[in-house]
Amino acid sequence: MKKTRKQTTSRRCIYDQNYYKAQAMIRSPWFTEKICWLKKRFEEVGCPLPTEPFGKYYMYLDWNKKYWDRYGEMELSPEFLEAKTRITGNKETMNVEEFNALEEFRKTFLPPVYGNVFDEILEYFNIDRDDKGFRNFLEFYIFFGEKEYHVSPFMISWIRNSITDKFELFIQIYGHTKKTDIMKHWDWISHEQKDLKNFIGKNKAWKTFDRDIEIYNCYKELKNPQKKRSAGFRAIDGLVYTKLAKKYPKLTISGIRTIVSRTQKRLGEI
Repeated sequence: MKKTRKQTTSRRCIYDQNYYKAQAMIRSPWFTEKICWLKKRFEEVGCPLPTEPFGKYYMYLDWNKKYWDRYGEMELSPEFLEAKTRITGNKETMNVEEFNALEEFRKTFLPPVYGNVFDEILEYFNIDRDDKGFRNFLEFYIFFGEKEYHVSPFMISWIRNSITDKFELFIQIYGHTKKTDIMKHWDWISHEQKDLKNFIGKNKAWKTFDRDIEIYNCYKELKNPQKKRSAGFRAIDGLVYTKLAKKYPKLTISGIRTIVSRTQKRLGEI
């Protein structure tokens, strides 16, 4: 499979089981307390979240970089290295007790690894830790203040055809997909469509087809090695012009090669 992309721009709310499960989650006192703890820890280790949620994704990425920079800085700090020496004695291998003690110190000293916190939350609510939908929900809730479970109205995929070995573009619809979902996001779909080899853009009639095909056929005939004249290799473009200029007054020598190239391409001969 080449790629699979779900629609990610604004979408209507889907009131399904996951939506209400997420709503029940954020109304849980345990959940509220856990999120408060996480944000407090971010602040304690020097990478606080802003008062208002991130308005743009790049803002979150900037914060995330600072977060990991701070993580690396604290992991190399004298305080952490001293504690590690005290717990493990700097041995190359640790026993179970030493390993657990070091991990516990990591949790209390270093910035909280929020992916691990997501695991704890999902386990508490009996949700698969690998559920990408709910992991995304937690990320958007904590960092962007969004309280709705995101559901894509459709999905587009590039799938390799097992017979032709070429990639083909598919739109997958779900039980909640509506015609308006496709129409609303057609610009996004057409952006993917442009990668198709046979994409022709705007569907317009080839208004100069009769002229172009005559010029193209004339060009091919004159280019045929068996019909080359012995009087040297005079530019074929000039020969075509001489033969057809009277019929097509707007024709120029410099434009013939463009017409030939474009005709070859549109006929699929190059």
